[in-house]
Amino acid sequence: MRTVKKILKIVAIFIAAFIILGILFVMVMRACNYLHHKIMYKHGVNESSYIELNGQKQFVTIKGENRNNPVIIYLHGGPGGADSYMNYCFTDYLTDEYTVVSWDQRGCGRTYYKNAKADPLNKTVTFRQSLEDLDALVKYVCDKLNQDNVIIMGHSYGTVLGSVYANSHGDLVKAYIGVGQFISIEDGDLYSYEDALKKAKESNMDTKDLEKAYGNYCKEPGIMSLIALRQESDKYHPVTKKADQFGRALFSPSAGILDLKWFMKQMTDTEKYVLLNHELFEYTLAFNAYDRPDYSMPVCFISGEQDFVCPLDSVSKYYETVNSPLKKMYVIKDCGHDVHYAEPREFCKDIKEFLNSI
Repeated sequence: MRTVKKILKIVAIFIAAFIILGILFVMVMRACNYLHHKIMYKHGVNESSYIELNGQKQFVTIKGENRNNPVIIYLHGGPGGADSYMNYCFTDYLTDEYTVVSWDQRGCGRTYYKNAKADPLNKTVTFRQSLEDLDALVKYVCDKLNQDNVIIMGHSYGTVLGSVYANSHGDLVKAYIGVGQFISIEDGDLYSYEDALKKAKESNMDTKDLEKAYGNYCKEPGIMSLIALRQESDKYHPVTKKADQFGRALFSPSAGILDLKWFMKQMTDTEKYVLLNHELFEYTLAFNAYDRPDYSMPVCFISGEQDFVCPLDSVSKYYETVNSPLKKMYVIKDCGHDVHYAEPREFCKDIKEFLNSI
């Protein structure tokens, strides 16, 4: 009996030591990452703050090695998918030539918690308000950094916001970049369902759950039934190079408790999370990129070869209809929807090539 207790004690000590060492390792890596960025931007700009945008304080980061460089405003996906705390993993490859602005949009991330007492149910969150907030941010950045215009880069839902803004503000947008460009629900999740069904039948796989999810969506079209359908379709669309977003967040030089709280809000109760941004989801469900094929500025699309959230085939077809002074499309092999996290070096190489061609 004493021998068993002794062994258990040794095991407990070993586990405790392993946990402590793990925590220390993460703390050291985060501290090193923080110092690296502090040195990296010592002669440029490295700001994280809340700025006033249309009556609400919203979280914005501005990073670049030279504050005179052109500005890229990055629009996260979702809706509500704030990721400013971990996008250093790709922006680090841009900030030598560009100043990159990241923004937790109204109703999500740190911006949500800053305004939760005044607007706990996100009643001020609408797509129109998002456009007005983005316009205020663009003008703020142009004034602060002495720029005449900016480059808009959106990911997923961010391409909805970004493309609509670019279409109506040609004087302020130098170029538009769509990463995982959203086209429409029909060209996105429903296309993915049809592809998944075809692959399943070709492999003689059971399609009962997949077809049931589609039937539920047809009966009650909405974001919750669409999410359920996407979860079933994803099983038939494996991604070779997955984005390690957990690792990016864990070793982030800036991730904090509010970022973790928002992440947990998304993960633990999807229905409440969707409800908080329901007007943005409703707008996205009705959105169709084909309504806006004409751009007055250069346009670039970057897609993962294995993206079935905003499928490559659908983006390619839309790309062919786009009218622009200059347009380019890049496809990154073996990647899915979060291509900028999965292959950040190649992603930024493509962006620089496109922007240098303007």
